[in-house]
Amino acid sequence: MVKGLVSVIIPKRRGEDISQAVEAVKNSAYTNIEIIVVDEGLERSAQRNIGITRARGEYLLILDSDQVISPELIGECVRLMNFGYGAIYIPEIIKTKGIFAYIRNWERQFYNATSIDVVRFVRAEFCPKFDTELNGPEDSAWDRKVMGIRTTSRNPLYHYDNIGMLKFFSKKAYYSKSMKKYAEKYPGDQCLNFWWRCFGVFIENGKWKRFLSRPDLALAVLTIILVRGIIYYAKR
Repeated sequence: MVKGLVSVIIPKRRGEDISQAVEAVKNSAYTNIEIIVVDEGLERSAQRNIGITRARGEYLLILDSDQVISPELIGECVRLMNFGYGAIYIPEIIKTKGIFAYIRNWERQFYNATSIDVVRFVRAEFCPKFDTELNGPEDSAWDRKVMGIRTTSRNPLYHYDNIGMLKFFSKKAYYSKSMKKYAEKYPGDQCLNFWWRCFGVFIENGKWKRFLSRPDLALAVLTIILVRGIIYYAKR
């Protein structure tokens, strides 16, 4: 383990262009970095585990291939670690164009630092492996096992998934196949609480003011959640 080194792990799907994600890391203001791109033709969770095994850094940043970091993010995360934090949530901004992406981005801001979110910057010595039996909810399963005091960075990362409504729900259908196994492994998990997942997360801690300030977007989000719920129960 190299002190101060940040290992950035990016799993890649075959034929995927990840140059934007890689260039953003190279342009980071913090330069003590190694980039580990894993392209083994495996599921995301398995490729992340390969990256964790290969990493030499004191810290790990787990990215998806369509995520782009802001220049000051890694430096801020290292400073937070020096203050004693062990795991860091990073606010995510969806940058895909179109009204559907706009609605998803508005929804996503309610999830920051909740159990729907996942920490992405962690200490290597306390970093668990991802559960390869899960595809989709492996993020949540991994997040529950990460040790250390948590905080949230001010600098965000940007998500360029470039998917429309049909592909979005197709992905959710694929991920839903693992939800039954996730429920068996984590039966009391907050994400499985119907009321909280569909309503509570939007109104807790004063967030209801923002949620009700845009009834049009609120209705659109609730509709998306309803469709996801139908998909989930259909795939159980």
